[in-house]
This record gives sequence, structure tokens and C-alpha cells, in this order.
Amino acid sequence: MNKSRAFRDALGRYPTGVTLVTTFRGGVAMGMTVNSFASVSLDPMLVLWSVDKASERYEIFRDATDYAINVLAHDQSDWASLCAQNPDLKANHVAWSGEAAPLISNAVARFTCRRHAVYSGGDHDIIVGEIVAMDTPRDVPALEFYRGGYSSAG
Repeated sequence: MNKSRAFRDALGRYPTGVTLVTTFRGGVAMGMTVNSFASVSLDPMLVLWSVDKASERYEIFRDATDYAINVLAHDQSDWASLCAQNPDLKANHVAWSGEAAPLISNAVARFTCRRHAVYSGGDHDIIVGEIVAMDTPRDVPALEFYRGGYSSAG
């Protein structure tokens, strides 16, 4: 087994939450499934996530000034799978609202962010966002990614 595959397999043993990072590009609501979301700072309120530089969506999300990080609920795995393949929220029948960035309906938590900084991190860029608004629409278990599959946290 090559080192890259072994590294991915080892990381897969750490359960992560599943998010949809969303933004508008040319008036179209776009989404990308991400599990690299983490908090950075309470004052100011900062969060981070990372995007693969080889991704076809790299420039869309690296260049987005405003975006949202939507923590998906346990029953939203279909949207996570669909947006992993196709970024168009409308084509994927993902329900959303919002003006600064698309906010996923019935998510567990939603963070509207403004890009604060972008750092190179190997084959990914680390995007730090400052929280400008947040809410918690539903109090249900979050969607979790573990060992290559979805499950329910909580």
C-alpha cells in the first residue's frame, strides 16, 4: 500500500462532521462537500476549512469573498453525496435560502463567513473565514464521516 493511501486510511479512523461549503458564482448557488472544518478563534470568531488545489472547484471557493459553512444533519447524506459530484445546488435539488451565501435548509448549524485569510498547505489551501452570522436551525444529530462512509453523530 502506498503512503498516501495508508495516510488517508489512518485519517479515516477519525470521525469528522460533514459540511457543505456554499457560495454564489455568477448568480448560481454552488456547494462543495467538506469535512475539514474546524474552529480557530473565539475573538474574533474564525473558522477554517481546506480545499484541494487540484479540484475543479478550487478557484470558485478560494476566490469567494462570502460563503457559508453548513453543518449537515444525519438525514442529509444524499445532499453531501450529490454535492461531492456536482456543485450546482439547484441541479442537486438542495433546499436553501440566503443572500450573502446559500444557507442549507434544516442544517444543524450554519455559519455565514467572510474570507479572512488563505494559506498554502501542501496540495490544499487553508481558508480562514470570519463569522458574520450563524444559526442552529435544528437540534438533531449531525452527519458524520467515518472510514469512508456516512453515519450519525450523537
